[in-house]
Amino acid sequence: MKSSHRRIRTSVWTAAFLGAAVVSLSAAAAAASQAPAGPAFLKGRVHDLARPNAGPEERFAAAKAEAAKSGANKTFFAAAMFPAASKIHYDRHGGGDEPYSVSVDATRIEISEKSGGGWSVSDGDNAGKPAPAVWLLLCDGKTGVLIDAAVLDPERTYEFSGPPVYWLGNAAGGESLTFIEKLFRANPDSDIQEKILFLISCHAEPRVYDILHKIALEDRDTEVRRSAVFWLGNIGDARSLAGLKEIFRKDHDPEIREHVIFALSLRKEKEAVVEMIRIAREDGDDSVREKAVFWLGQKASAECVKALKDVILSPTENDQLKEQAVFAISQLPNDKAVPMLLDIAKTHKNASVRKKAIFWLGQTGDPAALKFFEEILLKK
Repeated sequence: MKSSHRRIRTSVWTAAFLGAAVVSLSAAAAAASQAPAGPAFLKGRVHDLARPNAGPEERFAAAKAEAAKSGANKTFFAAAMFPAASKIHYDRHGGGDEPYSVSVDATRIEISEKSGGGWSVSDGDNAGKPAPAVWLLLCDGKTGVLIDAAVLDPERTYEFSGPPVYWLGNAAGGESLTFIEKLFRANPDSDIQEKILFLISCHAEPRVYDILHKIALEDRDTEVRRSAVFWLGNIGDARSLAGLKEIFRKDHDPEIREHVIFALSLRKEKEAVVEMIRIAREDGDDSVREKAVFWLGQKASAECVKALKDVILSPTENDQLKEQAVFAISQLPNDKAVPMLLDIAKTHKNASVRKKAIFWLGQTGDPAALKFFEEILLKK
């Protein structure tokens, strides 16, 4: 992401009001110097609003009130720590120990390394184990409406420029999730809703499954529902597999059903592969079956390989699906793909399927494939 810095222009005061302005600015500076700062990993204009006996919703209301009172910025940040389902890990691409720079580009949170290197967010080594994380909200300074959201790794340091940051302290998992879900329901913008779904999926709370499952089945924007399905495939809840199968069974939208197949491909359970194979063999929608075949090709299990072979050898399947299965085989590791592609190229009865196998053999660069081409080209 690119970093940008917002500059606030000051107006020219007339001589008549200069004295009053100096007094007012002095008082504001004194108040700011006494205001408690947030945690050490947040640097810049950070204001601590972590009031005891107040939940995240009440603290967020206080942040909106403070931002409205100041009137100096178009936007503000609000941040709180919560228990995440997995360690949020920021991977440095540029190296070094400098803080990440956090700013606002129009209405988007921009996080970058000062060294110019990139970054990415992933689960850490202790994936699946609860760990502290921080949600960061970018909000409109006048209305408090959410306009962007991100998750931070509290083991890194972040230096803010431009809008003020209101630190809301630690939020219990259930309270944090309830607050974030309310933000989702209150914000009609589908792009923002997708970002909030990511925040929801990060929480180490059983209710995450219920929220995502419900949203995936609701009558709402397709992209939002697709996002809910995606995160259902990612979370560690054991109920997710059954939930995805239910969505596939109940929903007749090909886009959602195809995304369910993708979500199934993210699951580690053997039953997820069994369901993908069932879809590839039995579903009535050819485009959906092709997607199942494609994602089977991204897995190298014995069950997947057998299912792909069955599609190719079936006398009843259409050529397009068989060719898709050939492509899926080409996505397997070479030690599995090349022998199968060679066999198809040499023995399959369908010329178009043989041609596809020959084409994908040419992409492998494998010595056995090169030997095959030498034989057919030189007529050995």
